[in-house]
Amino acid sequence: MKQSFLIRNPHILVFMGLLAVFTIAVTLMSAYAGSDVISTSFVKTLGKTLCLCLIAIAMDLVWGYCGILSLGHFAFFGIGGYMVGMWLMYERTKEIVATSMAAEALPPTPEEVREGIGTQIFGVVGGAEIPWVWYFADFLSIQLALVVLVPGLLALIFGWLAFRSRVTGVYLSILTQAMTLALSLYLFQNDSGLRGNNGLSGLQNIPGLTDVGQDTISIWFFWASAVALALGYLMAVFFTQGKFGSVIRGIRDDEARVRFLGYNVEGYKLVVFTGTAVIAGIAGALYYPQAGIINPAEIAPIASIYLAVWVAIGGRGRIYGAVIGAAFVSLLSSWFTGGGAPDISLGVYTIQWTDWWLVLLGFSFVAVTLFAPKGIGGLFDLINPAHKGEKS
Repeated sequence: MKQSFLIRNPHILVFMGLLAVFTIAVTLMSAYAGSDVISTSFVKTLGKTLCLCLIAIAMDLVWGYCGILSLGHFAFFGIGGYMVGMWLMYERTKEIVATSMAAEALPPTPEEVREGIGTQIFGVVGGAEIPWVWYFADFLSIQLALVVLVPGLLALIFGWLAFRSRVTGVYLSILTQAMTLALSLYLFQNDSGLRGNNGLSGLQNIPGLTDVGQDTISIWFFWASAVALALGYLMAVFFTQGKFGSVIRGIRDDEARVRFLGYNVEGYKLVVFTGTAVIAGIAGALYYPQAGIINPAEIAPIASIYLAVWVAIGGRGRIYGAVIGAAFVSLLSSWFTGGGAPDISLGVYTIQWTDWWLVLLGFSFVAVTLFAPKGIGGLFDLINPAHKGEKS
């Protein structure tokens, strides 16, 4: 008798239960519930961590299951942030401009309001006209659709060109990194239409909700991030099961043999690459309103390398491993770089963790690769030897 999906994957119920308890606990300890045990800034940090866990799932699907080491998925993450950030910044600026012009003797025309918005947003880069890429910035529904469409279309075009040429291995990784570098360099230019190095700011202010405090808004985004992570986890486990999951794991292990068996290898890789880019875009759209700002540095290739390190430390080829790795490294990074870790005095030299955190992260990655290739997720094998993680 065939077992049900949940019985075959008991880690789903464990993960969902832990996520639900975590979400409720954070809510009750937040300023939103009146207890103020957890600060609003830390609630945002936890919400951002959930978003990073979601993009880690996307990275695990494309690398841990399909064998494509993409060093460009954080570009899709950033694009999702830019798409929703444009609406947030435009609408919030529109409210400010309209309020300031309301005191004038004559009511402003739509053209004057638009000119004022352009000056407010683009004056920092020496401009006043609103670029064409902001054409739909006044429409939330369209910008939300672009959160999915723009990363998906970019991944589809790039993937089709790369996979049809049968570029694999380290060469494909270099190509994805080159794509990310080209995108970040373009966004650094003031004439890119996205304010160059200044990026988009003030994203924590939600238009139309000026009377709602950040303690409430932070919890709303925290809930949204938790729901997105739960759905992403469930979807990832579902697609790694059955025939589809077997084929992409086969591509990872022996691409030539899968092609010999008659499967459209390029098609499967394109579906995974594009689908995970969409997931990354959604994660970015939830992340940056909690961060409050996005600039081209967020899309730099190093960010995608960090993402691969998170998945490796957590244990690639295990969905829960990717989540563990992203959460563990992200929170540890916030602690070390935020001044939480005490400096260590060696007499002639003092180790300041804000400077040495990346060195520690690099050593951790090397140590995991050499001594614990299954990552933190592999510890579950020690607890239950009969369970060797997800089918891999």
